[in-house]
Amino acid sequence: MNARVLDVLEFDKVQKQLERYAACSLGREQISQLAPYSNMEDAERELEMVDEALRYLHRFGGLPFGGITDIRNALHKASIGGVLGAEELNDIVNFIAGARRARMALESVSEEGEYPRLTEHVQAIFDARQVEIEIRQAVSEDSTIHDHASPELRRIRTSLRQLESQMRQQLEQMLRSHQRYLQDPIIAVRGNSLCLPVKVEFKNQIPGIIHDYSASGATVFIEPQVVVDSSAKARALRVEEEREIERILQRLSGLVAGVAEELSHNVTLVSHLDLWFAKAAYAKNERCERPTLRADGVWCLRQARHPLISRDVAVPVDLTLGKDFRMLIITGPNTGGKTVTLKTVGLLTLLAMAGCFIPTGRPSDIGWCDNIFADIGDEQSIEQSLSTFSSHMRNIVEMMEQVTGDSLVLLDELGAGTDPAEGAALSMAILDHLKGWGAKVVATTHYAELKAYAFKEPQAMNASMEFDVQTLRPTYRLMVGIPGRSNALAIATRLGLSERIVQRAKALLTSEDLRVEDLIAKMEQARREAEELRQQALEDQQRAEQLRAKVEAEWEELTRESEKLRERAVQDARDIVRKAEREAEQVIQELRRLRDTANVKDHQLVELRKALHEALPDDAPKPRRKSSSKEDIQVGAEVRVLSLGQKGEVLEKSDDGTEYTVQLGLLRMKVARSDLQLIGQPKAKPATQSFRRGMPKSMPLQLDIRGATVEESIPTVDKFLDDAVVHGLARVTVIHGKGTGALRDGIRRYLARHPHVKSWSPGGPGEGGDGATVVELK
Repeated sequence: MNARVLDVLEFDKVQKQLERYAACSLGREQISQLAPYSNMEDAERELEMVDEALRYLHRFGGLPFGGITDIRNALHKASIGGVLGAEELNDIVNFIAGARRARMALESVSEEGEYPRLTEHVQAIFDARQVEIEIRQAVSEDSTIHDHASPELRRIRTSLRQLESQMRQQLEQMLRSHQRYLQDPIIAVRGNSLCLPVKVEFKNQIPGIIHDYSASGATVFIEPQVVVDSSAKARALRVEEEREIERILQRLSGLVAGVAEELSHNVTLVSHLDLWFAKAAYAKNERCERPTLRADGVWCLRQARHPLISRDVAVPVDLTLGKDFRMLIITGPNTGGKTVTLKTVGLLTLLAMAGCFIPTGRPSDIGWCDNIFADIGDEQSIEQSLSTFSSHMRNIVEMMEQVTGDSLVLLDELGAGTDPAEGAALSMAILDHLKGWGAKVVATTHYAELKAYAFKEPQAMNASMEFDVQTLRPTYRLMVGIPGRSNALAIATRLGLSERIVQRAKALLTSEDLRVEDLIAKMEQARREAEELRQQALEDQQRAEQLRAKVEAEWEELTRESEKLRERAVQDARDIVRKAEREAEQVIQELRRLRDTANVKDHQLVELRKALHEALPDDAPKPRRKSSSKEDIQVGAEVRVLSLGQKGEVLEKSDDGTEYTVQLGLLRMKVARSDLQLIGQPKAKPATQSFRRGMPKSMPLQLDIRGATVEESIPTVDKFLDDAVVHGLARVTVIHGKGTGALRDGIRRYLARHPHVKSWSPGGPGEGGDGATVVELK
């Protein structure tokens, strides 16, 4: 890409913005070298990396880049046999640990498969853990060498500390015995020697070596003779210490040299990682969208804005190019935003080709191009004796030599700086030449001839920057399909110019110019009216949707309330009837005992139970099934007495088949054929199983209530548990799903107080997890 184009479109300023999001110098260096890719596949891969980084950023925050610095100089120094200092070794240790933390952060979430490319990238990071351990055992975090870095260093430092302790004891004894000769009762250090501050008049009273005088000359610093020999030994030990430290550093440098190539590769991997996360952080902060790169050279920008203009003041631009037309001719007043629109198209194209997300309100398409050419701004040069027109022509001549059908050409104020007639003719010739190559062109101009050119040329489209004549201010909105007006006469009138002068100016305009201006004015008026109608329709639609949502919410609330009231009424009725049924059951038992003497018949008892059951309301209205008279009911068949809702077994059948004797529990009664429903024909069963008559043939171990409400599910769960207890089951499962958790929590609260439930627990692996509840029955 031409460096001049990058400069004209201010690509470097966006790089400066990106650098603020880099975590370390390695990422900032990568951003400083950022440029558009030469092929679309590389740019697509880069966008995919940034996309994964952005998703990771939204979910987990940034990667832990702490401690990572540029260690390439230290690695090079070690690889050629140099000895690294303690600080350089510390930087290498911090880099190894930092790179490992970044790798582990991504690998810890790699099982979900959401970040496959980033995970594959960090898995290539070499873990030099052994080198890190070796260095850390010898070098502390403050870059000092540990005593235990080697046995020899420990011996030297132990001897040195013992010697220094002995010397201090001797000097402290002299502080007490020679106090009257001393300026202050302290031990002073001069160089590597321990001295006493002696008054100058008593310097001959303490034998030793004079190392220094005070600034006033009143104090002389003397190393007493009693410690001179010990001090010499200490200096010798310090020399040995330095040599041993040098040997330790040399050994550690050799370890680094052994993995220098791998660590250099790690530097490259980490720098790219920092670059991707910096791009992702920029995209998150600037609310950018991932662009779609198109090989067919089509741009479709939706609510695009210039990256260097604040979101609060930037006016979004909607623009298409390369599909229905290949040239967009933008007209409008100065300071109306034409040049900003031109730069927005170019800069967003550069960013997308460099693998960056772009600041658009909605996902947008960017046409892939082999090169971008831009002639923007006034480049008049006094030194080179170039006028504005000459500067523009020089740039355009260079373009014409290199442009292809896959190029994007941006031309600002095409044909300006010379005679209007010649400038317009030259501009149309340039556009014809670019059309012949098939290049995509966005051009700005003031020439009315180019507006007409765009009307006539199928591959060109007019566009304009809106201008509010009432306020004399541009709105910076791009209107595709409508050429701009000069608005010069309207502005002059608003500013108070004499009406006679304005009318004279109109008279001097050609009739063709007046027709074009009137046509444009009518188009603008029609567009404004259409926009107002569209806005009104959107507002009406929003109000209608809000009203519908309100009505639906109220209806749902009424439905819930009515259902609650109904359930409460049903429950109250059940309680009343069950109480009455228990009392009646006691009376029936007593009547059975006395029926011989009281002359009470079985059918009277059945009628009593029938009346009690009919008093109990159903959960919901159910249509009564009619028995089919065509079904042949045999003796021993299992039937339902429809009027009672009870199951029983056929004992006898009348000759004409219109009446049957049915055993209902302990009672026996005659029932008409029309009141019977066949459940199952007679089957041979062991006598010991007769107590199961009327129960389900098989009992499931699981109950699935997913999709139901708590109120709907509780009766179903209650019956399921009752059946499970009757069948002697000890353990069953209720499947309710996870969802919002409302159904799960409601069912578990109900189970906690159910009389048949011993305990409950969430499902284990293979049992549905928290989406199911395992119930232990009493």
